[in-house]
Amino acid sequence: MAIEPLPPPVHECIANSSAIIDRYPRHLPRTWRHSRIQSYRGPLGLIYKLFRPTKSPQSLPDTAAASFYRIYEFFVVNNIISLRNELEYFCCCHPEWAVSDLPDPVAGSGPKSDFHARVRYAVLAVLTTEMCDAFNYRIDLGLPRDAPPIIQGEEWDELKARPKVHEQPPEWAKRRLEQPPLARKVVFRDPQGQVLEDDSKYVSEKFKKMNIIVEGPHIYFV
Repeated sequence: MAIEPLPPPVHECIANSSAIIDRYPRHLPRTWRHSRIQSYRGPLGLIYKLFRPTKSPQSLPDTAAASFYRIYEFFVVNNIISLRNELEYFCCCHPEWAVSDLPDPVAGSGPKSDFHARVRYAVLAVLTTEMCDAFNYRIDLGLPRDAPPIIQGEEWDELKARPKVHEQPPEWAKRRLEQPPLARKVVFRDPQGQVLEDDSKYVSEKFKKMNIIVEGPHIYFV
C-alpha cells in the first residue's frame, strides 16, 4: 500500500519557509489539498481530471496523513492562519479521519536514524496530542466533529445530548512520548524572530518535554 511521502525535516522547512508558504495559497486550498502519493496514470488520470478539474490532472484525493503533514509544515514555519485552517479542515470536513489512525511516519523513529529525522518524528508525535486537544475542546462544548457549520434551535440540544467520543493520539505517538527526549536541544524562534528562553511562559510544555523549545501552537477554534 502506498504511503504519503514525509514532509521535510524541521531545519529544511525553516530554511525554505517562504517557498512552503507560497506552495499553499490560502485562497486556493482546492489546488493543494490532495494526496502527494504517486499520481494516477493513464485512463484513471483522465477520469480523475474530468471530475476534479480544479486540481492537477494527476492528483489523488486528500488523505489524513497528507493533511497532518501540512499541519506540521504550517506549525514549523509559524503560519498560524493556515495552521488553524488546516486543523479545522481535518476536524470538520473529514470527521472520518480519526487522529488515532494516523500512520506511523516510521522514518526517523529508530535510534540509528539521523538527528533531523528524530526531531521531525518528535514534532509529529507532539502535534497529534495538540490535534486531540483542539478537537476534544470542541467535542466537550457539544460540537462533535460532524456537527453542521450552522446550528439552529433544537439541533444544538441534540448535538449536546450525543455521547462524547474523544480523539486519542495514535499508538506510535504515545510510544515516542514515553521515550527519552531528544539528545540535543532544539530551539525554534518566536514569531518576532527571537529565541525563546526555556522558562518563557510562551514555551510549550509538551514540546519542552521532548527537549524542543518552541512557542505553543494556536490550536483552538470553534
